[in-house]
Amino acid sequence: MLRAPRPRSAIALLAALAALALAGPAHAAPRALLAFVPAAEAGSADARVERVLRGFERRPELGVGLVSATQGNYSEEQALLDVSSGIRVSPTAYGPSLPADLRLVPRGRGGIVAGWRAAVERADDAPATIRPGLLASSIPGGVAYAGVGGRRNVDAVAAADREGRVAAVSLGPADTLVARTRALLRRHRLVIATLPAPRDLDALLAARAPDELVIAMQQPPDEHVLQFLPIAVAGDGFGGRGLTSDTTHRDGVVTGIDLMPTVLRHLRLDVPGNVSGSRIEPGPRRSASDLLELRDRYRHVAPRRIRTLQVLLGAWAIVLVACALAGRARAGLRTGALAFLWVPVMVLVPGVVDPASTAAEALMVAAPAFLLGALTDRLVAWPRAPMVPAAVTLAVYLADLATGSSLLTLSMLGPNPRAGARFYGVGNELEPALPILLFAGLAALLTGRERSRGAAALFGASGLALALAIGSGRLGADVGGVITGSVGAAVAALLMLPGHVRARVAVAVFVLVPVAAVGALALLDLATGAQSHFSRNVLEAHGDVSFWETVRRRYEFAWHALIRGRMPFIAGFAVLAASLAWVYRDRLYARLPGAAWRAALAGGLAAGVGGALTNDSGPLLFVVAVFVLGVVTAYLKGEPSAVRGPGALHSHDASGTRPPGAPARPAHVA
Repeated sequence: MLRAPRPRSAIALLAALAALALAGPAHAAPRALLAFVPAAEAGSADARVERVLRGFERRPELGVGLVSATQGNYSEEQALLDVSSGIRVSPTAYGPSLPADLRLVPRGRGGIVAGWRAAVERADDAPATIRPGLLASSIPGGVAYAGVGGRRNVDAVAAADREGRVAAVSLGPADTLVARTRALLRRHRLVIATLPAPRDLDALLAARAPDELVIAMQQPPDEHVLQFLPIAVAGDGFGGRGLTSDTTHRDGVVTGIDLMPTVLRHLRLDVPGNVSGSRIEPGPRRSASDLLELRDRYRHVAPRRIRTLQVLLGAWAIVLVACALAGRARAGLRTGALAFLWVPVMVLVPGVVDPASTAAEALMVAAPAFLLGALTDRLVAWPRAPMVPAAVTLAVYLADLATGSSLLTLSMLGPNPRAGARFYGVGNELEPALPILLFAGLAALLTGRERSRGAAALFGASGLALALAIGSGRLGADVGGVITGSVGAAVAALLMLPGHVRARVAVAVFVLVPVAAVGALALLDLATGAQSHFSRNVLEAHGDVSFWETVRRRYEFAWHALIRGRMPFIAGFAVLAASLAWVYRDRLYARLPGAAWRAALAGGLAAGVGGALTNDSGPLLFVVAVFVLGVVTAYLKGEPSAVRGPGALHSHDASGTRPPGAPARPAHVA
């Protein structure tokens, strides 16, 4: 027989049920914690990073990697704003380039970020849809922040909503941080905490609920040097693993803008359409030592580019002087030009070993390049030698991209991951260079042949195939390269067609081929499931960004690239050089060995112009194209004396046909 509960027991039971009712919803939904772990102040910046990274590695429940904190010039505030907005652009696209100082001001149970309005206005002026505070505004109830009182607590920037408000703020003594953070997690789905010491992470991990995601990241330092910082994730499948994302396609590397989609997807919330980051996933484990070596290599890539170019140009000057003194000046032109055509292959070697110094890396590139240049010139008759470096380079690069190897990424001509814009595929320097190298190789192959539909088809088909390879998310992942390569291929193919080509046909081909190439790329990426920049930001575009808005932003980025640093002078010199070559083309290229070379040069120039007009790094693409065309021109001007007689093959007219009585093939000269 059941008895009625006593009054006191009934009250206790009701209180327990009420407590469960209050506690139940707090734990029903998944939770996420973003913990900023401080680095010890002692030692260099590299030493501090190593200590935090090895501390993460010692915790078996964590998946460990590196996070690219910003794109371009780094600042602590920018790294946190990027986390809050899920998208980032180069700081040169902002005005001012770096945000003003931001700090948390407690207000009631919450807080507000001082200086937030200026940060929003700065983002509104950038050529992209950047919404600081989007992370907190995407989470019902907002984001809570836990920190230590009496400090600046700038990390609260990542917890602010679109209005700069932080939903809940808990500031207090360092020894209560863990308890206060756990209390906030019972009421809020996402909590951001600045830990007083690394050991506090252990207590938070020990108290982690089964449905709780913990992301630990080194606190962004107050410096102005590009940063790759340690990051770790605790959650289903992450324990003892590495980290990766579709943003980077690199094992062990993610980005700051990947944090938002990672958190929102864990909380089972929609990711806003303008977010360009991707969810962080478990990947192959990479040791702390491997990650530190990778970080060092990324740091060396960009600074060594200019010095290596200077060494290569200096070596060519020495070769030219030495050959001139020996009465073989033209051999110096050919050797140096072929050496530069071998450079794209040679730069892959230092990426494997990461030489200890810039001088060592420059020597490792220059010495074998000039040796191969001399051997190629010696063993392959002019003007067929460019076939060899072109074939080898394209084969090696396509193999590297197809197998997911990191040789290109770690090379000086790779996408420069430390800059934070690209982490895989073909970089801007190679986008115009590879098509020109292809065209030069085809011209060498077709030397001595008249214009024909078959030759035109060879230029068009191979150029289009390369363009699709450069743009495919499974290979080069460079959407702009599709237009650059296809425009060049269209012009080269038109110039190889026999007879007169009508102007309207030429214009139609020039316009329709790039459009068809972009369409083919869309089908290719959809068929292969490639999560490329094109797939995520064009094919799956959302929100209020129209096609014309995208075009406008690209030109804004290109303008910023043009006016930055020394680029105005370099681009101006390139325009002057290209203009003079065009005006005096009949004199400069009067002795071209066949119509294919005219097609290759014109196609290469068209690729440079097309890339410059459609790419957000347009000035750089044009400069690179003009430089590579100058190298090819130097090789052609190095025509051996033995083939400069009446029996040699040259195209003296605009059609590129052979003079009467000329042989079908050039003379072979060792």
